[in-house]
Amino acid sequence: MTQTYHLDPVSEELHKILDQEVNKPTADKKDEVATLLNSESFVATYDTCIWWDGCYYCQDDHDNWYCIKCSFF
Repeated sequence: MTQTYHLDPVSEELHKILDQEVNKPTADKKDEVATLLNSESFVATYDTCIWWDGCYYCQDDHDNWYCIKCSFF
């Protein structure tokens, strides 16, 4: 069972954008998210994680995307 830590899925519009972004060869940032959060177990609950437009997003095994962390400078 997927555990998403009570995060809300992203909007349908953003979901479509992230589905396109994840197909890029260097898109997978799962290791970066694990390092950023200092939690391999948290990231293990997701199939993939990507960086897009200032935020890290992760996708679960039900194809739902979640915003994990945003960084704005």
